[in-house]
This record gives sequence, structure tokens and C-alpha cells, in this order.
Amino acid sequence: MSDTEGTKHKFYYGEETYTICVTKDDWWLEDGPADMSNRMMDAGEEFALENGMLPPLPKKELCPTCRKSNTVDVTGDFKMDTVCKLNGEPFTVPNITRTQCPACKDEFFFMSECEKIEAAIQAEQKRRGLE
Repeated sequence: MSDTEGTKHKFYYGEETYTICVTKDDWWLEDGPADMSNRMMDAGEEFALENGMLPPLPKKELCPTCRKSNTVDVTGDFKMDTVCKLNGEPFTVPNITRTQCPACKDEFFFMSECEKIEAAIQAEQKRRGLE
């Protein structure tokens, strides 16, 4: 299959049947709704990946803070100097993935990682008997 050569398939979503066109680098519905929900977009992409579309290449993002360097993902222990919910004491959360800028050292977290941090703090609060 070339980059522009595509294949057509029946795509079942909910109670509807659509015709999905898949190329190596894209997919679309021939007879789909004008607005697709995020869940439908995710299902369409998963279907396309299973039927010949290649996964996208990871894109390097410029740091939104300094715009001087590409960000990198780092996984490891995340140390916080003070945690209000732990009486201002330091706390380390293990195995947290964050996006970091090598130039300005700013860090960014996905919401799922923020939720893991909050859960770890709550567990520590409970362990220490704090409210």
C-alpha cells in the first residue's frame, strides 16, 4: 500500500455501520457524521491502526515556557519540597512520568500522573493519621 493508496472497510460503531478508508498515514469515514465524539475518533484510529495505518512518529515539542529546547519525557521518583496536606513536609512519589525542558528545567505532567501524585499524598495522609 502506498502512502496515498487506501483500503475500504466496514466500521461498526454503536448501532451504525460506516465505510472507513485507511491509508498508511491517515483514515476517514466516507459516510460518517460531521462531528465525531472523542470516543468515536479513538475507535476509528484504533481500527485504522489494525488495518494498515502506521503509528505516528513521536513529535518533539518545543518547551511552552522558554521555546528554546525540545522537551523530553522522564520517568522516576518525583520529589516535592513541601506538601501542604502533609504539614508542609517533603514527600517523594515513586515512578512518575513528566515532560521536562532541558533548557529551563520546567516540568509538565499529564492529568493521569497528577492523579497518581494526589492518590499517593492521600495514602500518606491516611498512613500518618492526618486529615
